[in-house]
Amino acid sequence: MMRKWFSLFLAALALAWTAFAGAAPGEEVPAPERFLVISDAHLTKETQDHEAAMEAVILAARGKDAVLLLGDNTNNTHAEEHRLVLEWADEIRRRTGAAVYIIPGNHDYGARFGPEEFRAQYRAYGWAQAFSRDAASAGCAVMTAGGTCLLLLDTNKAADSYLAEANGGISEETLHWLQDVLEKLPDGTPVLACGHHPILRGERNERTPGADALSRLLRTYGVGLYLCGHDHGFAAVRQDGLRQITVGRPQAYPGWAGSLERKGDGFFWAVESIYDPDSPVYLALRESAREMGRSMARGTLTETPYAGDEEAVEWFVSAYMLFAGGEMTPEKSAALLADENCRKWREIETRTVVKAWMLNLLENCPEDARQIIVPSSRKHPAQAGE
Repeated sequence: MMRKWFSLFLAALALAWTAFAGAAPGEEVPAPERFLVISDAHLTKETQDHEAAMEAVILAARGKDAVLLLGDNTNNTHAEEHRLVLEWADEIRRRTGAAVYIIPGNHDYGARFGPEEFRAQYRAYGWAQAFSRDAASAGCAVMTAGGTCLLLLDTNKAADSYLAEANGGISEETLHWLQDVLEKLPDGTPVLACGHHPILRGERNERTPGADALSRLLRTYGVGLYLCGHDHGFAAVRQDGLRQITVGRPQAYPGWAGSLERKGDGFFWAVESIYDPDSPVYLALRESAREMGRSMARGTLTETPYAGDEEAVEWFVSAYMLFAGGEMTPEKSAALLADENCRKWREIETRTVVKAWMLNLLENCPEDARQIIVPSSRKHPAQAGE
């Protein structure tokens, strides 16, 4: 019953979107452009869970104009993993006709694989089509066949270690390049910004260096939408006119991909199930998510006054499943924050990030991430003082 209600709600929202994004009477309505958005596939030859997800993504990409892979495409930046990503991207293009654009995440860089290697190996998936390229990173700007300017940003900070720094980093050189791109872009051009790391304050205390400067720059030129991954779940946050949507893993519950449609200079975001909800794969993902939530909660409460408190554990699991399923709302968040068990979590001292992560989610990201309208994301002249 709830699934039917949600489908009807999405249909009604889509009708509202059609009315909102349509042209004025007498004007021609531009053809929509549709994107499938995936992040954090973490492909590795050592596990098999990626195979069902890879096929499901290919099937979901049918009818889309482009597929966006938002980084952490590999798990350990091994050569075999990069080969898997390239084969997958090629298969998406061959079987669906959709363009594929790939940006790097921190798991895609390592001691012997950085921006230069990424540009060369993934040249056919953004770099070759770009009208502008960032000399300081693997970032670039592409104009799609439908007229959307894609800002494919590299938000990573390479390191002389096993993998790039987890929190990433955006350099001054990259910011200068991006400002030049936006300054020269014709006014009114629809713009979609993409990066691996979140840049708006949300569930993490740790911030990506340069994130504040990047978000200010996007707002200054009218960019209203930024897509990212990194946190393995779906979440939405809006600050000062900039909307950030975080995209979850296709192999994780609830088995969603992002579906983004552009009409005019507005965007309609919705989630798209890539698995049958009655399939063994989906049911296994859901149960795995619940067990993950319980494990995180019990481990965090160990050696605290609430060790063994199953009510406190289930409070965490309830919040975890709502966020994992993209079903959080301001009302649900407020109820969880007012619950007696939330007080217990606030009281405990812990060395893990789990407590801060969950409380930050409840306080900063209480939106339903399943359907979102972004009224406008287009380049306008830089606004003084922004």
